[in-house]
Amino acid sequence: MQTRPQTHEVVTPPGGFLGESLRAWLALGIGVLAVSAHSALSFGMSPLLKPITDELGWTRSQYAAAMNFRLLLLMIVAPFAGQLVDRFGARVVLAAGAVAMGVGTCALSGVNALSQLYAVNLLIGPGQACIGSVAGSALVLRLFRRRRGLAIGVLNGGDNLITSGVHVGAAALLVSVGWRGTLSTLGAAYLALGLLIYVVLRADEGAGHAAPDDGSTERAARGRARLRHLPWREPTLWLLIATYVLVYAFITSVGIHFPAFQRDLGRSADEASYIYGLSTLIGAFGSVAIGQLSERTSARAALVSIVIGLALTSVILWLPGVTTMGFYAWAVVYGVVNAGAVALLALVLNELFGAGQMGRLMGVAMVFCMAGTIAGNYLSAAIFDHYGSYVRVWEGYTVLMVVALLPALMLSRLALPGTRADRA
Repeated sequence: MQTRPQTHEVVTPPGGFLGESLRAWLALGIGVLAVSAHSALSFGMSPLLKPITDELGWTRSQYAAAMNFRLLLLMIVAPFAGQLVDRFGARVVLAAGAVAMGVGTCALSGVNALSQLYAVNLLIGPGQACIGSVAGSALVLRLFRRRRGLAIGVLNGGDNLITSGVHVGAAALLVSVGWRGTLSTLGAAYLALGLLIYVVLRADEGAGHAAPDDGSTERAARGRARLRHLPWREPTLWLLIATYVLVYAFITSVGIHFPAFQRDLGRSADEASYIYGLSTLIGAFGSVAIGQLSERTSARAALVSIVIGLALTSVILWLPGVTTMGFYAWAVVYGVVNAGAVALLALVLNELFGAGQMGRLMGVAMVFCMAGTIAGNYLSAAIFDHYGSYVRVWEGYTVLMVVALLPALMLSRLALPGTRADRA
């Protein structure tokens, strides 16, 4: 009788820094730059909202509508970007996104009419979908084997660190070269990033077939089997989406409207940028701490704490009589919970389903996150235009953050597939 030859898996001993390869850390550095490039235009450039609308005579609702069109394009492209990463790797997706962002942002510096703003967003929206956390998270989670929580923390913490610098730098450039010159500078940086990505990354890095065993083989295998057919039947996926739709509505509205909110309270553009810049700077370290915490505890339990923190920071925004120092204290707390919320999205998905289809999972999740962003951005602008104040905006978000706590709590209590409770 013919017997099949036995095969033995070759186990590579851990090496490099903290048991991870040099390629993993190099890819993490590229991922930080890529995710930061996505955030820079949305949050880092928020000091430009007021001068743009004032010079061109647009209401904030009109500006928000154009931004929502860009986010709608991001929503449409994100799932396809995730599938492309799973199949071909992150290099081509990230590089194409950076080039599209560069060309689009340079063109954005020359707009004079709303129609031109919408036309430019045809490039920027898809570019953001390709350069953001969909491809970046998949790349990092598939190259790291032991310190995934730390890696995702660094990915989003580095994003906050760079975005805080862009935020402060934009305010400084605004004084010297105006908003048009500031956007031209950012566009050139995007083009340079596209070249760097293409040179440094390998062709198939971040592809789905390269996902390593995350130590939870049974859970990951069951997750892949279910997601291969009908992911919409997964209650855990829906609970996570329900939480993040509301969370992204709040954090995006803060990122876009906080500088204008502070200006309306009588603070200078520099003061407003320093306060929000502090929150992103603090978030750089908070994201790393929360990522490491998730390696020792449940990422879903950490998410509950983060939503509670977001609810508390929303209350501070509408309390009367908050001083400048009070808002600096707010920035410290908000920086941690904001960065934690962003970092935990990929970590909870990995905890639930493994890294094998992370591009697809992040693409699906980002569709709904961007839906929350669009709704939140439009709602914030519309409420401001109606009441002439941001107080009602922040009061509404306090209610929404309390609502978001419910699906987060339910998600934290569900047993994972492959656990003892699931098998019983």
